[in-house]
Amino acid sequence: MSETKILPVLPLRDIVVFPHMVVPLFVGREKSVKALDEIMKGEKQILLATQKNSVDDDPSPDAIYPTGVLASVLQLLKLPDGTVKVLVEGKGRARLTRFTDRTDYFEAEAEEIADEPGDTAQSEAMLRAVVEQFENYVKLNKKVPPEALSSIPQIADASKLATRWPPTCRSRSATSRACWKPLRCPSAWRRSMA
Repeated sequence: MSETKILPVLPLRDIVVFPHMVVPLFVGREKSVKALDEIMKGEKQILLATQKNSVDDDPSPDAIYPTGVLASVLQLLKLPDGTVKVLVEGKGRARLTRFTDRTDYFEAEAEEIADEPGDTAQSEAMLRAVVEQFENYVKLNKKVPPEALSSIPQIADASKLATRWPPTCRSRSATSRACWKPLRCPSAWRRSMA
């Protein structure tokens, strides 16, 4: 997204999606379902932005944070009760510059926010510290699969650290990247409705 684009917006409760993250969401609000219906007709891109108050069922544009992430919809499953399960992948940060007058779902004009590389030495030191803390966490928490620990030290780009072990069910083969199975794993879905 090099220029300003107008895209549907999906306000999120209790979750912040970052670039490179693959996240399953459970969507139930009427405006959010309409936004997903609209994007499935085209490029399958949506803006994900966290709302300021998670208990607000119908947030106003002022109640949505102005910085979010441009995301692609990977999978979408409509349920008989009208709700939708959707798997999204964050592509890049975006700033919502203004909301349109559309009333059936949120739509906003947004511009991409370029990543600013920081000090290399400081980034490497912070990455080593995070990996060390994660190793300690895995040793203490028996619910974390051991293979999660083996993939973490291979990360060279700190911005991709959150994508190696997200809290979803997945299987991994030696020859391919992670195989996501959120549609078959109910525990992987976020409990909050988007």
